[in-house]
Amino acid sequence: MLNKNLEYWQNKLTRLPVLELSTDKARTNEGEYEIGIETFTFSEQLCLSLKALNQNCQNGLLKSLLAAFKCLLYKYTNQEDIIVGSYIRLPNNLDFNTLAFRSTISDNLCFNQLLEQVNQTVSEDLKHQDFSWQQLLKGLSTKDNHNHKSIFQVMFSLQDACVMDAPLPINVDDLQLDLSVFVVEAAEGLKGTFIYNQQLFEPQTIKRMINHFENLVSFVVDNPQTKVGEIAILSNAERHQILVEWNQTQLDYPHDKCIHQLFEEQVAKTPDALAVVFEQQQLTYRQLDNRANQLANYLQTLEIKPDDRVGICINRCLNMVVGILAILKAGAAYIPIDPNYPQERLSHMLDDSGISVLLTTEDLLPGLPQNKAKSICLDRDWQDLIAHHTQQSPESDVKPSNLAYIIYTSGSTGKSKGVMIEHHSLVNFTTTATKEYGINHRDRVLQFASISFDVAVEEMYPTLTNGATLILRTDEFLTNGERMLQKCDEWGITVLDLPTAYWHQLASDLATGEYLAPENLRLVIIGGEAVIPEKVRTWQKSFQNNQYPELINTYGPTEATVVVTRCKLSESINQDTQLAQMTIGKPFDNVKIYILDSDLNPVPIGVPGELHIGGLCLARGYLNRPQLTAQKFICDPFNPGMRIYKSGDLARFLPDGNIDFLGRIDHQVKIRGFRIELGEIETVLNQHPAVKQAIVIPQEYDTGDKRLIAYIVPQPTQSPTNKQLKQFLKTSLPEYMIPSGFVILEALPLTPNDKVDRKALPKPDKTNLNLEEEYLSARNDVEQKLVSLWEQAFGIHPIGIKDNFFSLGGNSLMATSMVAQIENLFGRKLTQAVFFQAPNIQQLADFIQEENVIESVIRINCHGNKLPLFIIANNGFLYQQMIDKLDIEQPVYIVQEPLDKAPDMASRCIQQIRDIQPQGPYNLMGHSYEGLVTYEIAQQLYLQNEQIAFLGMLDTPTPEVENRAEEARLLFKRYQRLKVVLGFSWKDKTSFFKERIEYRLNESFQPLMPTLTKFMNEYEVKPLPIKVNIFVATFEFYGLEDANFGWNKWTKEVEIHKIPGTHRSMLLKPENAQLVAEKLSACLNIKKK
Repeated sequence: MLNKNLEYWQNKLTRLPVLELSTDKARTNEGEYEIGIETFTFSEQLCLSLKALNQNCQNGLLKSLLAAFKCLLYKYTNQEDIIVGSYIRLPNNLDFNTLAFRSTISDNLCFNQLLEQVNQTVSEDLKHQDFSWQQLLKGLSTKDNHNHKSIFQVMFSLQDACVMDAPLPINVDDLQLDLSVFVVEAAEGLKGTFIYNQQLFEPQTIKRMINHFENLVSFVVDNPQTKVGEIAILSNAERHQILVEWNQTQLDYPHDKCIHQLFEEQVAKTPDALAVVFEQQQLTYRQLDNRANQLANYLQTLEIKPDDRVGICINRCLNMVVGILAILKAGAAYIPIDPNYPQERLSHMLDDSGISVLLTTEDLLPGLPQNKAKSICLDRDWQDLIAHHTQQSPESDVKPSNLAYIIYTSGSTGKSKGVMIEHHSLVNFTTTATKEYGINHRDRVLQFASISFDVAVEEMYPTLTNGATLILRTDEFLTNGERMLQKCDEWGITVLDLPTAYWHQLASDLATGEYLAPENLRLVIIGGEAVIPEKVRTWQKSFQNNQYPELINTYGPTEATVVVTRCKLSESINQDTQLAQMTIGKPFDNVKIYILDSDLNPVPIGVPGELHIGGLCLARGYLNRPQLTAQKFICDPFNPGMRIYKSGDLARFLPDGNIDFLGRIDHQVKIRGFRIELGEIETVLNQHPAVKQAIVIPQEYDTGDKRLIAYIVPQPTQSPTNKQLKQFLKTSLPEYMIPSGFVILEALPLTPNDKVDRKALPKPDKTNLNLEEEYLSARNDVEQKLVSLWEQAFGIHPIGIKDNFFSLGGNSLMATSMVAQIENLFGRKLTQAVFFQAPNIQQLADFIQEENVIESVIRINCHGNKLPLFIIANNGFLYQQMIDKLDIEQPVYIVQEPLDKAPDMASRCIQQIRDIQPQGPYNLMGHSYEGLVTYEIAQQLYLQNEQIAFLGMLDTPTPEVENRAEEARLLFKRYQRLKVVLGFSWKDKTSFFKERIEYRLNESFQPLMPTLTKFMNEYEVKPLPIKVNIFVATFEFYGLEDANFGWNKWTKEVEIHKIPGTHRSMLLKPENAQLVAEKLSACLNIKKK
């Protein structure tokens, strides 16, 4: 029955999801845990309502609460597959077992349907609760649950108050889950406790979650037929804060003006001020206005009217600015077209835009595709067609509701789409940018971006409407950072507006100390991609006496007129404090920001959702794309008659109202069934000292196998290897997030607006990609059968014949299951050790077909400059985690011998050891009864005049002490059961439950007990005048006054090393294995001669 129950759970808990609760603080690889506790009470009436909701069901209250809690988790994570752990008291027993309740949830599922699903699931699971949870854990691959302690990250338990003296059946310090909720029914209602990790969550976050839980429960008891997506969890106060208070951005602006009219007003104020400079040419405000008026008057002779579209395809020059202003003055909308675009894109833009006139230059005309527009060459045609027109401003009927420009952006279909921006949106943006950036007549602003991108709008209009000077860059700026800095200093640049990727590189260049920042630089505006926090620190350290320019991080899609939020990073970080979150700040004037779920409900503070934008900033829509416009610009659910834009960006509100940008929703990818956020990998890679810039994308191989590929721009003089980068990532990321290959590039390809062009990254091939393990499919029937076996066991598809058993998450229980199935498939009787000798399918298939014999010695690491360590063990998997944490220079061998009399086993082991190391000194180690074999090996080697450098025994008492300890265990079990009823302390309860489970758990071990007892009783300990090291599992209870396990009677010296855990978890639990490895390493201090 136990095996059937175990099989039930193994089948149910395959391909485990990780519950991605958003945290206030970043997870660390060390997994620090600092306990936090918040309590709550649900009223008696709410408790009665919950019971009534599920009154016809056994354990109805638990199931109602569990369904509500899972609904809350769905609201917080938007994950459909959710596992919640629970402590359940076994029938007719005071013991508890751990169960994992799994549910599938969606927006369209009604709560009563979810409740019915939970009812059925819990009832079925309870039928199979008599099993060993610890044994189940060993059989499930949890290696890929990065920084999570269990197969579930959240627990919910309802306890019986008449048995438990508090709602905590365990020692919470040992639990260390993200979140654990314990509820107990009391006379006054339900009393509960949220236990959480303060290294991840702030107390206010948990308090909000408790309020949301109560709101949800209160709602569903009255409205059980409501769809999950429509269930409200926010309080009215929270909803008002998020939707109204944080969007109180209304401010007056020149709502009756068009953008060119603001420019004309500035001309009247400062006609002789310098307006625009390009190389050795320049124009004052009056000159610029006069030339723009002449061209505008000419355009009006071509019957240009409001909302007509005029293209401008021109290289950077003074006439570029003249042409844009002229189109606006004529009443039309301008469409910037980059002459460097491919012919196909140019042709699409010219045809799709329907332009009637195209402004260009004679040198570019031959390279343009055929089109229907009238082409005007501003250099060739100026004297003949334009110069004789008046310099007075033309009259036009253009209004703030007319189009100002159309900018084409990339589309998912491969065809770019035109975004239509109206004058009132542009005027509102310009007015706000002027205020936020403090633009004034003393500023000299670098015009960096291509006019085909709306960053150029941010550079031009705040400058030319405030009397400042616009300096047009040259092309060499893109490739020569030193030249760019020199020129900016020479030109007296005060304001830079740069793509974030370019600024990252600039920060790195300045950090070398070889370049100096422009002396007059006061402000740097960045945007377009997420900011790397370390680059901010690097940037600030490049300036003396903390006199660094103000740094403003901006966010905004083209569809919302350039920028909608800003954050002054200089105020959120300084050189003496820890790096703060690089937020995108708060909304611009007359902009509304909503972060919503898929049902357009506002998500709680700290919870990710899709960022939606409303207000005066919104574009009219997409040119000639009404369906796409309707899809992306939707009705504002909070302001009837208004619209909001679905950005496709993932974000969350922070408690202070700032917005944390989390990346594109579509940057989440799935590789081999695992959901991966590419930005997380990129962030870690960018922290490598040899990496200047890194991008990670999924790539398809010819085999159809999708794998992650990292593209690396190294720091100057650095050449990081694949192995170095992988090892670095493995310190912070799980195996499934480690890229399969790394491509080293001199520079990342950029789009014309200097964003990383992910589509242009070279597809991996043999010249630029060196995969550590190339994917190979099965080549014969044996390999194919093994591939099928592995894919079923790991829940991963596809698996190649070179994929490593351990890298995939293989463990002892999986190995045991596999060798049994291999025997059924091929008639070969193997042991678990075969996976050390043949860890991939190719080697395993060869081993089977060639009928090789499993070696008695497993060579874990044959190299290194230290004295080898010989571990006596028939189960090498027990030591796997410990060995992984030893120094790479430490050779390790596992010696296996079948159970026999200790002297005979020792004699055979010595033969194996001497084949590898003929002479001492020797390092020896063993666990449990194998510790006695290790002691006997040391005894025989000593009598052979060999030196023993280290003798270590893990949880190995002498046979005499072991017999006394067994009697003590039986008495202690009865004592523990009595103390539970009498109110035993929580810490001792934890030890009790762990001790009870550990000694019942491994059915495969039980048949050996009589043999082991005989082995122990027959072994005669003899004196050995050397020092021994005893590693003691502190969670075990031996009832001993002898702290040395009896070894001080027989040896020269005993050193005790205390290790948290039980007899087996002292090696199986990662943090315990780490401690064993550290203490062991300190002992192994003799170098190989």
